[in-house]
Amino acid sequence: MSDIGQQFRMMLVTGTSPDGNVRATVTGERILRIEFRPHSLEWYDEADLERQLAGLAVNTWVAWTRERREISRLASGLTRAEAEEARRSRDRRAFVYEEALTTIECVGVSSGQAVTIRTTGMTQWHVDITDRVLRRLDVHRFTEELRSAFQSLLRDRDSKIALLKAEHFDIGLPSGWRRLA
Repeated sequence: MSDIGQQFRMMLVTGTSPDGNVRATVTGERILRIEFRPHSLEWYDEADLERQLAGLAVNTWVAWTRERREISRLASGLTRAEAEEARRSRDRRAFVYEEALTTIECVGVSSGQAVTIRTTGMTQWHVDITDRVLRRLDVHRFTEELRSAFQSLLRDRDSKIALLKAEHFDIGLPSGWRRLA
């Protein structure tokens, strides 16, 4: 049996857009792969695809969260009922921290400025695609834009989570540094 870190790294989750034409796969190392059904990208306009990608992101993030929670539960040797009880009985700081996670606003912008992703608490996703991008970029270049926007979003989220942890727990980050961020 591998350690929990290795299990997290080996994770693989998949989500599908509401219309079923776009599929996202995310590895435990947070590498995103996007696949469109053949010739489906050409049928979208930017507004329709923005809605489909936002739905895809929610579906994929739910799968990601559930898989991580299940790996943690199994590694701890807890039944589902025991894990739920442990979650409900956590200390006040952990509860307040987890509540604060639901309000973190993050933004990711693609390398070519074609796609912007905004999230609130990773439960509300908004995708903005620059006008006429879908007519300029082929599917490969567009998926590269999506991947770079996703990576940018994760970097923003990671930095905000570090500040949030420093606010709620003693992680050794000087308060003066937190104020500068």
